[in-house]
Amino acid sequence: MKKNNIISKVIGFFIPSLLLSALVLNVSCSDEPMEDNYYSFTGKMMSQYLTENEDFSEFAQIVTVAGLMDQLATYGNYTCFAPKNSAVDAYLAEKGITFEQLLADVSRCDTIARTHLVNVGYTVSEMNGDILPTQNMMRRNLQISRDIDENNHSVVIVNNKAKVYFESQDDSVENGFMQPVDAVIENTTKSMTSIIKANSELSVFFSALEATKLADRLDTMVEDRNYIENVLPEVVKTLTEGKYYSYTTGAEGEEHAIPPAEKKYGFTAFVVPDKVLKDKYGITDLNGLYAKAKEIYGETPAGAEEYTNENNPLYKLMAYHLLDRNVQGYSTLTVRDDAGVVKSISNTTDWYPTMLPHSMIKVERLNVAKWVGALGILGDRYINRRYDDTHTIEGVHVQPTEGASHEFAGLNGIYFYIDDLLKYDDEVRNVVQNCRIRIDFSSLFPEIMTNNMRMNGDYTKYERKFEESKIAGCGYNYVFSQGYLDGVKIRGGNFVYRRPRLNFYSMHGDEMVANKVFDIEFRIPPVPFESEWQIRLGFAPMSTAPRGTVLIYFDGKATGIPLNMEEEINTMAVYGKDKSEFPNYNDEFRQDVEKRQEDFKILKNKGYYRGPWSIFHAQTNNENSGERFAHQPSTVRRVLCTVSITPGETHTLRIKNVSVQNAVNKEAMLDYLELVPKSVYGVTEGDGVEDDL
Repeated sequence: MKKNNIISKVIGFFIPSLLLSALVLNVSCSDEPMEDNYYSFTGKMMSQYLTENEDFSEFAQIVTVAGLMDQLATYGNYTCFAPKNSAVDAYLAEKGITFEQLLADVSRCDTIARTHLVNVGYTVSEMNGDILPTQNMMRRNLQISRDIDENNHSVVIVNNKAKVYFESQDDSVENGFMQPVDAVIENTTKSMTSIIKANSELSVFFSALEATKLADRLDTMVEDRNYIENVLPEVVKTLTEGKYYSYTTGAEGEEHAIPPAEKKYGFTAFVVPDKVLKDKYGITDLNGLYAKAKEIYGETPAGAEEYTNENNPLYKLMAYHLLDRNVQGYSTLTVRDDAGVVKSISNTTDWYPTMLPHSMIKVERLNVAKWVGALGILGDRYINRRYDDTHTIEGVHVQPTEGASHEFAGLNGIYFYIDDLLKYDDEVRNVVQNCRIRIDFSSLFPEIMTNNMRMNGDYTKYERKFEESKIAGCGYNYVFSQGYLDGVKIRGGNFVYRRPRLNFYSMHGDEMVANKVFDIEFRIPPVPFESEWQIRLGFAPMSTAPRGTVLIYFDGKATGIPLNMEEEINTMAVYGKDKSEFPNYNDEFRQDVEKRQEDFKILKNKGYYRGPWSIFHAQTNNENSGERFAHQPSTVRRVLCTVSITPGETHTLRIKNVSVQNAVNKEAMLDYLELVPKSVYGVTEGDGVEDDL
């Protein structure tokens, strides 16, 4: 099959036919594989597995009609959840159509085929968590759960419906893995509003979503057609061979990034079932929920009597349960696989702004056994929890979705059951969130999560160029055009998200990079209370890499002298001592209070902090095999500015390349941001140092 389809040809993603003609460039428009694209192999390709095995003859015809069989005959690293003929027959009976009618519907065959194909090869042992880490070729998530089959074998269930046959799982072919299933897999086409409305256990919560008209937002916002139809075609014209953007980064040399193939809108809702509302608060209807909202947020202000008003207590209550991003799954509420987190001493934590203006929630995965408390469950996620050596606030438990009997993932988002109402009250603002707020840059921008770019791919693979990444199926770096990321202004240069890789000096192995003659401005997250706040940047200074010298602006005003991002902290300029005198920051050093105080104060006086002791980098995602960031002179936190901030305000940071020499080849590495209140950074009594976690 031949198509004028540049992006789908390049990265295997589906783009509607309306766009295809807009993406035509002066390159071959044939999907016929080139001779040098074939593997040199002795076994079978995925195409042969399907066409030569009678059990899959019907699915093979579906794939052929969809025009994908040639792709499965060439290079790549795919997963194919192949339904047997019996599964296809059951699907046809359910839909009331014949096989001939199905084959005549090319669009339907295309959807079925792409739903069962993934551009990364996975064995069942790698299908951990509640979703597959890579979306299928329809760019939809596949839900993963496990069950016991009739022979007492543990088996994988896809989308709560299709069982992977134990006896034929992980059947290896030259270009991936076959995972035969006993049912045709379908992804829902329902919106968030529809799936919440359909759940009879959520009648009170849904009535409040309707009353505030927040349900309308969850129902109508799906994708940005202007990006697909107008912006992306222009971006493609600027790419090398219409495929990728080439740049040099770190000490790694040439690397490639691609533009996102689409721009989806997404949402996440934390919903309280009727039973919880009744058992905890005696709430059985909308009036009862409104009364509770007034207890939390105060009486309704004059002029805000309508539930749709942002100052109405019910609106505030409901908006605080919603995020304007699709976090994709329970296992990705916090960073996938807890990558880089020293779980023996730290909970994995993420911070997300909510749809209540100027507010955030804190989401934690409970890792540390001594902080379980009376109600905690190791490995589960909690919202606004602060249970540690000094606090015992249990927070709100987010119920895992694995094995859920209800539909919870819609076309434009996902929802989770929680065991209490979320409240943005004094305790949350002034106690739970009165801490160092650390946010990975990939969490900072909702579009990166919603469009499934965050932590994408296989972080054990290091391919950096486009063709190599495509063949290895290891994920991609992404480059963003002006307007793609909300609240971001790209005045110059390029803004790139680098996918995760183990052993990188990045908090979770991923990072943002601004390069060329860059000038990038973005919103910072909202703060919970009025204070002086230190704003810190976590990054990896490298003297051997093309790191640049940058000037920092807060709300448009320059904050001080330029920051040299090449300078590690074990230098005379930063530490004030020769490298030979730089301390070995290990466990023994940390336990020496006087040495640790001296080290802390030397760096703090220069506006620096060591990288976190709770983060590590290694060849494997095992905290015992790697080095802590605090130990490394090339992982630091730099104070960008100290400013007074009042809740309810919007503020921005701007990072501009002011390098004097070779500016066009310089870059700024942006790993994570820290917002630190004076109650944390201003500690001077007793031991007089902020913790190093």
